[in-house]
Amino acid sequence: MRIRKLPVITKKIVACALIMGLVLCSIVLAAGYWSFSQQFTRQYDSSIRAIASAARECLHPNDFKQYLEKGPDANYAQTAAILQDFVDKFDLNFLYVSIVEAPDYKRITYIHDPVSKKSSFREYPLRYFEIYDEPEYNAAAKRVFENGETVVHHIEKTRSGSHIAAMMPVKDSTGKVVAVIGAEKSTQEYVSAKHRFMNYVITIEVVFALLSILLFGSYINKRFINPIALVTYEASQFTKNGGEPSNKLQNIKAKDEILTLAHAVFQMETDIKNYIDNLSKVTAEKERFEAEVGVASRIQMAMLPKVNFPDRNDFELFATMTPAKEVGGDLYDYFLLDEDHLLLTVGDVSGKGIPASLFMVVVKTLIHCYAEQKMGPAEIFESTNSMICKENSLGFFITCWLGILTLSTGEMKFVNAGHNYPVHIHESEISFLKTKPNFVLGGMDEMVYQEHSVTLAKGDRLFVYTDGVTEANNENSELFGDERLLQAASLCADENPETACKTVLEQLNAFVGEAPQFDDITMLAFRYNGKGNG
Repeated sequence: MRIRKLPVITKKIVACALIMGLVLCSIVLAAGYWSFSQQFTRQYDSSIRAIASAARECLHPNDFKQYLEKGPDANYAQTAAILQDFVDKFDLNFLYVSIVEAPDYKRITYIHDPVSKKSSFREYPLRYFEIYDEPEYNAAAKRVFENGETVVHHIEKTRSGSHIAAMMPVKDSTGKVVAVIGAEKSTQEYVSAKHRFMNYVITIEVVFALLSILLFGSYINKRFINPIALVTYEASQFTKNGGEPSNKLQNIKAKDEILTLAHAVFQMETDIKNYIDNLSKVTAEKERFEAEVGVASRIQMAMLPKVNFPDRNDFELFATMTPAKEVGGDLYDYFLLDEDHLLLTVGDVSGKGIPASLFMVVVKTLIHCYAEQKMGPAEIFESTNSMICKENSLGFFITCWLGILTLSTGEMKFVNAGHNYPVHIHESEISFLKTKPNFVLGGMDEMVYQEHSVTLAKGDRLFVYTDGVTEANNENSELFGDERLLQAASLCADENPETACKTVLEQLNAFVGEAPQFDDITMLAFRYNGKGNG
């Protein structure tokens, strides 16, 4: 096909080529201009120095004092004529000999001051003086008189045009600098030459850029853009034709990457067509899987205890779990073994998702089964560990904390299988219920678990949680940590268990901010109201 409209990519390529050409030409222009300027600058510097040096040889420095005191003599007149001849022959603006007085070098007394007859400068007579306050001149005069330097500087864009000036020390027979000889020459011709050079090079650059656009753009469009446009067009038509590949891509004759691109697009269209044919099956399978995951999530949440024993006054409790995925690997459970004994447990299965949730269901069921057989916490964990180690081909394990509270006495016997330490709140003291932890459940068969005991006083609270709380990260990869957990617990020390869980979760969410949740978050809050309240 023939592409009549200039493609956007052609415009971009030509624009890039134009920019690169302009940059290259600009570099050449800058280099040429710098070389041109340096050559002329050296030429003018050398010329003005030579003129000033030659004129200095005609002076009689030892007679300057006599001239200023008694006036001119025959030697003065002869020197003045020679200096005027220098001005005329070398086309100077002026050539002066003067004494500039320290320390500020602003007072100038003229000895000779011939000027060009073609200029508008006025010639100053012998002994004429003026106060000339111009920092650049004053600094140059200081260098001449104090250091014996020769100073050359360029003056551009003045009302009288551009000039180059030289200031050279004049020494008497003792070698002392007694005056300065200065010469100024117009450089307008040099400046005009620079401008002509710039105009010439810029004209060449513009012509080169236009030719580049015409020739380069035509070649690029025919050689590359048209085949690429064909690939683009056929790819857009692919969707309009209901996903049918076009054989036109097979007719491209290029022998470079464009041919590879055309074949790749044709193959891609063929693969997409095959993919579309199978997409309905994949979509149906995905929907079925999502439905099953939803069911698993509802089953898991349904297995968690919901009743918080509203008819009991001797204790209060509340628990919540927020899974990181659709289903989680955390567990919590609580139930009355009899009227005087309450079991509390919180666990965290290694891994996430459906496999972890199924493992969690197994562990929860085993704990419930062994607890109903009136086993103690250590016996429950030993039996559970033994059972899951036998059928644990996937290598899952679980950290778990389990306590059985005698409600009439406040004594709680508990076991910690590698789990986080619960928070214990007694009166105004908030601390972790630390014990030497046992090994995780499912990690190794025939483990022996050590049982511990604590007696809760009236009003004591327990806050049991999983590491999804303390190991939650914020956007700076900082952990929520134990200290922040204790601070959050202190904010709700006098609240009921449900409010306590909500307060801790609010503090956790405020710390995490917009960072994603990577682990399940499970919390169980319990308050013991003391015997005699059942």
